[in-house]
Amino acid sequence: MSDRPTEADARAMPPWLAPLARLRALASAPHLRPWFGGLGLVLLLGGAAWSVAALDLDLSELSLGFLLLNLVILSPLNLLVAGVTLGITARSIGRTIPTGAAVRTAALANVAELLPLPGGAVVRGSALVRAGAGLGESAGIVTLTAVLTLSMTVTLSATALALMGYGSGWVLTALGAGATVALLGWLARRVPARLLAAMVGIRLVTLALGVVRLAVSFATLGAGVGLTEAALYTVAASLGSTVAIIPAGFGLNEAIAAGLAALVSGSPAAAFLAVALNRALGLAAGAIVSLGFVLSGRHEL
Repeated sequence: MSDRPTEADARAMPPWLAPLARLRALASAPHLRPWFGGLGLVLLLGGAAWSVAALDLDLSELSLGFLLLNLVILSPLNLLVAGVTLGITARSIGRTIPTGAAVRTAALANVAELLPLPGGAVVRGSALVRAGAGLGESAGIVTLTAVLTLSMTVTLSATALALMGYGSGWVLTALGAGATVALLGWLARRVPARLLAAMVGIRLVTLALGVVRLAVSFATLGAGVGLTEAALYTVAASLGSTVAIIPAGFGLNEAIAAGLAALVSGSPAAAFLAVALNRALGLAAGAIVSLGFVLSGRHEL
């Protein structure tokens, strides 16, 4: 599936999202991919090395129990929820993707984030095309739902910031909520009410699971944080990936988390590593699940 915006894309998403589509297409240009990928890798590895040194972290200090909880239970559960989300997205445009195929797609999309951008979006869009959607229709709904997820995440993260005593968080909460309402209003004219409710509900589940996974990642490092602070960092895990300038937001997501930690007098090093660890475990779970489907002979999307 082409990731470049077309006239069909413009009809399949609100006009105000067209700049994002153009930005994603520009970033995926073949001559720019290696530069963005290299930048992300340098940022990720350099930040990780700095974080380990700043925390004076020893591998023996990591909690194996929390690490396994994330890898064996929470990360696969996250893939299941992502599969359900894709199924709901397909139904919103009159298509059907069986749950099993949707979960396989979600696992493969997770791993595809490692590839030239925007890998995950291309995999999900391709699955929608296989289900009968048009190229513009699938590209439009993938972009639209990604931005809906981001706006809801911003609202959650900003609310957490406000609850931690930072009044500016309420301004950001209002902006995030306003964007969410605008997107839902646009969708309400095109998607049945029950499906719209399902789209919102499954994203609330995704956000709750994301908060728990981040809290567990911090606990793995021995730097436990409360659920409110963990909620603050949820935006870091999705912002860079949604914009898709750097493959999977490598390094960028972690840098955003470190910046947020500095803002609230937390530990930037711990935040950087927690988001990186959470991502690594999610990728590992996606690879394991994808391999399992391949070995079982059920690898067709």
